Amino acid sequence: MNGPAVWQGQHNTEASIRAFARSCFQYAIAQKQDLWFSTKDTISKVYDGTFKQIFEEEYETTYKTEFEKLGLTYFYTLIDDAVARVIRSKGGFIWALKNYDGDVMSDMVATAFGSLAMMTSVLVSPDGTMEFEASHGTVTRHYYRYLQGEKTSTNPIATIFAWSGGLKRRGELDNLPELVRFGQALEDASLETLMDGVMTRDLLGLVEPGFAARGVDSETFLDEIAQRLAKKLA
Repeated sequence: MNGPAVWQGQHNTEASIRAFARSCFQYAIAQKQDLWFSTKDTISKVYDGTFKQIFEEEYETTYKTEFEKLGLTYFYTLIDDAVARVIRSKGGFIWALKNYDGDVMSDMVATAFGSLAMMTSVLVSPDGTMEFEASHGTVTRHYYRYLQGEKTSTNPIATIFAWSGGLKRRGELDNLPELVRFGQALEDASLETLMDGVMTRDLLGLVEPGFAARGVDSETFLDEIAQRLAKKLA
């Protein structure tokens, strides 16, 4: 067909792809969760197909024995099938995605299940080093309102879980079980607060009929979490 056209070129080194695969497998082992990986290798036969091939090679040659020992599963499927499975699932697994796919799908899933402020992010290097962060950006309009003395209802869950995840990992590395316990208790207290119907207003409109919930400001929400955390640590 004659006419203007757009060309797309993608480049990635094999070493980079293998590093990505190893990071995913190591993180799955550390979290003791199944690992899913998805691409669209039926369309991008060479580029996406290379990702699929390298993941399979790394699993078969390096990680299969450890996965089987822990009772874990490595599962590959096309990305459109994976999206349908993820939306229907209850979670409890790690979903590995290429960069662009991860940007799109993580935001979509987070929104489908509630709020971007509920989504944490963990950066994992091939040597096992981890960085925990909230995946969302800064809520600047809330911050400016706070500086003016106004009450805000900013959801801190992702930020809390970034800290708790980092603390738990540090506790594991330094053999500090009490630090791991504190991080887990902080996460449990945060989720318990939500399940008790106390939440920031971004979640209030998502509550199912019949569930008693009240929207509170940021400080009240943090105070509620702190009260439950104190009880767990007592």
